[in-house]
Amino acid sequence: MSLKKNVISNFILTSSTILFPLITFPYVTRVLSSNGLGSIFFIDAFSQYFIILSSLGIPFYGVREIAKHKHDVKRNSDLVVELVILQFFLALTCCCIFFALHFFIPKLGSQISLIQIACLSILSNSFLIEWYYQGIENFSYITKRSLIIKSLSVIAILVLVKQQDDYILYFLILSLLVFSNSFLNFYNFYKHFYKGWPEKLNLSIHLKPLLVLFSINVSISVYTVLDTVILGFFTTPVAVSFYNVPLKLVKMFWLLIAGIGTVLIPRMSVLHANKNNEAIKDLMAKSINVIFLIALPFSFFCVVFPTEILTIISGKKYLPAINVLRILSLIPLIIGLCNVFGTQYLLPIGQERKILHATILGLIVSLAANFILIPIYSFTGAAISCLLAELTVCIYIYIWARKNIAITFDYKLLFLIILSLLPSFLLTVGLKNYLSSLSMMTLSIFVYIVSFILFQLLLFRNKFVEEIVSNVLKFKK
Repeated sequence: MSLKKNVISNFILTSSTILFPLITFPYVTRVLSSNGLGSIFFIDAFSQYFIILSSLGIPFYGVREIAKHKHDVKRNSDLVVELVILQFFLALTCCCIFFALHFFIPKLGSQISLIQIACLSILSNSFLIEWYYQGIENFSYITKRSLIIKSLSVIAILVLVKQQDDYILYFLILSLLVFSNSFLNFYNFYKHFYKGWPEKLNLSIHLKPLLVLFSINVSISVYTVLDTVILGFFTTPVAVSFYNVPLKLVKMFWLLIAGIGTVLIPRMSVLHANKNNEAIKDLMAKSINVIFLIALPFSFFCVVFPTEILTIISGKKYLPAINVLRILSLIPLIIGLCNVFGTQYLLPIGQERKILHATILGLIVSLAANFILIPIYSFTGAAISCLLAELTVCIYIYIWARKNIAITFDYKLLFLIILSLLPSFLLTVGLKNYLSSLSMMTLSIFVYIVSFILFQLLLFRNKFVEEIVSNVLKFKK
């Protein structure tokens, strides 16, 4: 499959990551209690530690190694078997540790049912092998499978989750989503790509490169979910929910942007092996352009209309989190750029240690900021800490990427986006006393879209935008 079709398939996949939560999340935030939802966020944050610990850096390592030898089916079959064995035993160990912790940590002791469900996700993740399909660039299969499973999970949530106390059932449905994806992925691999048991298992050969990626994942996992864990210990489940509800919304868009990077890792690895730096620079520039197109309008509307967005997504009981949404709305832009410099470039060229140094620095900033700010500002302090940590990582990775390759982006496209947002801003300032806030937000979004189209057609004729439109039209045909 061509890179363009891969990008579009992955865009559909990551768009569904936004669409389906937009259907279910407003529903569950209204049905479930803030306390129950906060408990899920707290346990899920803990389980993410163990999922990343048990993954051992395999998702990144697997994509890179499969992409390097994409046509060597037997070698890749053996690689999958070896990595799955490694991950499964690590996952089993992590589940035992997670379960044991509830005897020693009081805040975990009251959540034993959620811990048991979380362990199902940890074990299932061992067989997900999404990295295999990414490595062979079979994004069409990933997209079709994901859409089917997500659709079924949406139906299950809407039909079965009916009362405030159904938060355990809701968490079980989310875990079964992971289990179903893992089962189908592994079954499809066994049926079509499995070439028999390896003649000799060679697990140790993977350990050295995995340890660097493992260190990166541990550092990332600590500072990306540390805010929720520390918030859970210092405050209440309700405060955790006030932080995580806007965080969930922001994560939808940052996953959309991260999906672009995921699709390009295999291609970047091949281009680096062929020493095609011009093609690498071109792909990086296009990635940055897409990030600007998605992230800048998102940040603008979150800053200007946080009340309306939170009311629509989660209901008025989460309005205390307005400032959290404003602060976190910058995260998709920062993480998107960080993925271009790190995941798309430094990782495929074997510069994992630079990413490790950046994540350790981010961890230090996150720890210091969380322990200082959360006791004073509660969930708002957690949001500030998250922003500071991500910004630190992005700046560090950018500096190192810039030393290896010239990083460029389309200044005219950036100006086009900002100019298109200006009428929306002026409209908001001029008419805010005459229209309801929801009507104002709807009109503002419409004005931005119209302004962007008009400026593009009449003034800029930006080649990158024209290329996107052309590719989408060709894909439909």
